[in-house]
Amino acid sequence: MTQTHNLKRAPSTIDLHVHTTASDGTLTPEQAVAAAAESGVQVLGITDHDALHGIPAALAAGQRLGVTVVPGVEINTDYGETEAHILGYFVDHTSPGLNAALEDIRRRRLERAREICDRLRALGLAVEKERVLAIAGDGSVGRPHVARALVEAGHVRTGGEAFARYLGRGRPAYVPRYRLTPHAAAQAIRAAGGLTVLAHPAKVGDDLLVQALIDQGLDGLEAFHCDHSAAQARHYVQLARQRGLLVTGGTDSHGPHSDRPVAIGAVRVPRWVWTYLTELSRNRAGSV
Repeated sequence: MTQTHNLKRAPSTIDLHVHTTASDGTLTPEQAVAAAAESGVQVLGITDHDALHGIPAALAAGQRLGVTVVPGVEINTDYGETEAHILGYFVDHTSPGLNAALEDIRRRRLERAREICDRLRALGLAVEKERVLAIAGDGSVGRPHVARALVEAGHVRTGGEAFARYLGRGRPAYVPRYRLTPHAAAQAIRAAGGLTVLAHPAKVGDDLLVQALIDQGLDGLEAFHCDHSAAQARHYVQLARQRGLLVTGGTDSHGPHSDRPVAIGAVRVPRWVWTYLTELSRNRAGSV
């Protein structure tokens, strides 16, 4: 039987930022769509980290359950010393170019995870690479999977503690990732027919950097997010309008069994966000 995580009516009918087991989420694509349907979410963006292979199952589930699934992706990039996550929407998930670029990123992710495990072992923390890969399953392996392995092995109590003590930037087991630029990510997404959006801009921590990232060739800003206050959401809506950009929003949900569970649909996203996003997508497609 399909497992869902929220049987109550969600505050929003739109959630454009959701992760599944295709990357580091804890619900399969089918379960994520079922959870959305049961909580009243009508539009669901599947935006797994560096991965598109969960989209076909999500699209099929959406057709069965009456949920509009937006094919998307989230690509982690670096701008100088700042980490920036680039969301892509309405991407062609069969695009050979985008899939090849993401496959290269996933290969480098695997190499990074192995090196992290080596560093943990040197610190006296027994975490087997095979166990990390088993936790990741078919997903794109990343530090959250290592964190779960650390919790499972009893070395830390929570994933947050794993990052704070070992896996976060500057911690003893931190390994720098492959440094993809925002411009390169935006180019790959646009080549696959997608729209490009800066995820959770408040996490960038500096509006001058946000402005510089916009200049890398982005189409929009994610104003509505679980880590944004109402004031921050208003600020980024205003900034997007000043720069002639679209606005998106979503929960960034990783499922009910993640380190910080956020229910799908828990972030209120105005209906006009979806209206403008679809209009821009149609206009972009018509101009190709």
